[in-house]
Amino acid sequence: MKKTFLKISILFFALAFVTSCSSDDDGPAEAAQVKFRTTIGGQNVRTDDVGGILSNNGGRLSIVAITDVGTITITVGSVATDAPAITDRTYVIDDTNTATISLNTGSETYNSNADVGGEIIITSIDLTQNTVFGSFTTTLVNTIDSEDTLTVTNSALFNVGFTVQ
Repeated sequence: MKKTFLKISILFFALAFVTSCSSDDDGPAEAAQVKFRTTIGGQNVRTDDVGGILSNNGGRLSIVAITDVGTITITVGSVATDAPAITDRTYVIDDTNTATISLNTGSETYNSNADVGGEIIITSIDLTQNTVFGSFTTTLVNTIDSEDTLTVTNSALFNVGFTVQ
């Protein structure tokens, strides 16, 4: 009986020890942060193949992302000589054309426009590190078939580098 009690006690303490140990595997690791992500027409799009150009004395920023669905171009600002510098703010997709988003799939082109609206939000632009953070939303309209649209949501620009021209 003492041997049985001893065996049960050892088993109990062994189980208690094993279950109390922490594991390095606390579940699935979060996906690494990518520089560009969005959902287009329900499809998740992620890439680090993204960069930008700040031109017109800081008055125009163009960001181009090469993705599995095509090339996405996001532009804020103006080419006008008196264009204000790009800053941390919301750029509304409207008739002023100071904010645009386009997708070229290789066979079709989709553009944002004032009728469907949207916005590009620059949350941080660092002119020392030449990086930009932000987000964007819109509905893209096929340039040939206006009934063909793609909703753009869940987007982020994370530490996207740009060159100054």
